[in-house]
Amino acid sequence: MKLSPLQFGSVVIDFPVVLAPMAGYTDAAMRTLCLEHGAGAVYTELASSEGLCRDGGKTFEVLKPAENEHPIAGHIFGANPQRMAEAAKIMEQEGGFDWIDINCGCPVKKVVSRGAGAALLKDLPRMAKIIEAVKGAVALPVSVKTRIGFNHDTADHLEIAKVVEASGADMIAVHARLAKHFHGGDPDWEKLAEMKQQLKIPIIGNGGVNSPEDAEKMVEVSGVDGVMIGRGAIGNPWIFEAIRRGRQDACDTNAVPQASRLLPSLAERRDMMAEHLRRLVELNELKQEVSSRAKKYSAEQAACIQFRTHIPYYVKGLFGKKQLLMKLAHLLSVDAIMEEVDVLMEKNKRDD
Repeated sequence: MKLSPLQFGSVVIDFPVVLAPMAGYTDAAMRTLCLEHGAGAVYTELASSEGLCRDGGKTFEVLKPAENEHPIAGHIFGANPQRMAEAAKIMEQEGGFDWIDINCGCPVKKVVSRGAGAALLKDLPRMAKIIEAVKGAVALPVSVKTRIGFNHDTADHLEIAKVVEASGADMIAVHARLAKHFHGGDPDWEKLAEMKQQLKIPIIGNGGVNSPEDAEKMVEVSGVDGVMIGRGAIGNPWIFEAIRRGRQDACDTNAVPQASRLLPSLAERRDMMAEHLRRLVELNELKQEVSSRAKKYSAEQAACIQFRTHIPYYVKGLFGKKQLLMKLAHLLSVDAIMEEVDVLMEKNKRDD
């Protein structure tokens, strides 16, 4: 796979295979695990510009990256150019982020109904004003996360690329599906290729990358400057290491086939789940220090609830998975969860 270090503004991503921003998933716990296992860069979850402007420091403390969490983008959404600029300025002033990323592609109803996210794909003049306002408010590089269009009637991927670049963005990351399709259907990597040919700024491709082979094929088909992985990294931070090894082994005829190197052992899965839970507990302890709204549950209980969205991916393909998920839906302690995980692993034990 031919990928060179990616630079835009002051940001340099040595290995441009990055973790996508995903609401409910890419908190500091998941981000740090992915960085430690080879991700070239990470993004925060979606942060509301209105929330940042209203709550200021309290909201930022929850988003604040760890000292070793670099490169990292502060990922914001909103429909008001001035509020987006103000939110970006808050993120820059509070410190810790390497660049600011603007969401112009989230298809979730509660975001779109506010005129934000993917709604901006139907209002390119507003998208341009937002990018220009954010770019003018901060010294940090500014990127845009978007899609190839909203629906078939309004989709114009080349016009989207033109607007993003003309508005001053330093980089663009594009999910190769229409917003109306969410994550369904095959991604249209050919449209990424057409955008790449038109753009002078770097483009990162997103959508449909769940293995090293997928990453290699996306780059081959589209010629993008980097690859972004979303759902393929949930419960699988090892995917970044596998892609790195695939690149290093490209000229080694004795290298082990990629597919066989992607799957972690049962022990690795178990240990990663325990570590992920531990980091979630720490993160929730921080949240409770800065916000009374986070105290409905203890830090441990909140972590266990949040981890439920990750568990199906960690235990994918294992015998007894369904029964485990039913039990874990009611457990609120780390020890209880790991006890059930150990039972599942014992059932699936194999020579690693």
